[in-house]
Amino acid sequence: MWLLKLIFFLLVFIPCTWLFGLGAFTAGVFLIKPQSPAAHSDAIIVLTGGKDRIETGLDLFAEGLAPELFITGVHDDVTQAEITGRYTGTKPLPECCIILGYEANSTTENAAEAKEWAAGKNIKTIRLVTSNYHMPRAALEFRSALPDVKIIVHPILQPDITPSDKKFWHILFEEYHKSVFRLLDISISALR
Repeated sequence: MWLLKLIFFLLVFIPCTWLFGLGAFTAGVFLIKPQSPAAHSDAIIVLTGGKDRIETGLDLFAEGLAPELFITGVHDDVTQAEITGRYTGTKPLPECCIILGYEANSTTENAAEAKEWAAGKNIKTIRLVTSNYHMPRAALEFRSALPDVKIIVHPILQPDITPSDKKFWHILFEEYHKSVFRLLDISISALR
């Protein structure tokens, strides 16, 4: 009897749970929109790695939605002038407070780098900018690293990675699994 229950669990319950989770994750990626688009925050944090992420962060910063812009995961040889040179908006960029983080090479490291940057700054809210398919895991990492900070998600649709592109589905499938494993890891760590 216990063997039949185990076989049922392995062959039916686990695959159905996985499939349901993948469906929910996919729907979430398609439905996620920028939260409170006009709300002010203490900082805008942009995760590099995708087209239009930096440009969106610069636009939001120029709109005055936060007094500081932190861009995490910047490549070692990229300068601030190169970053600001990507701005094409009509409003002038504020003269102060665009900070580049060069230490992060992963989403977990992005959150750790942002936490280190935010330490002692009395930051209570951040607007998090990354691609829609990356936002669930990025928000998970940032909520874990900065549990007392309110996170306003600002996902973007990358014009170079769309649902009509096979690459989008590959990335989505990969992001789902990374998110599940990080959620399990964070949950297990919290129990210790």
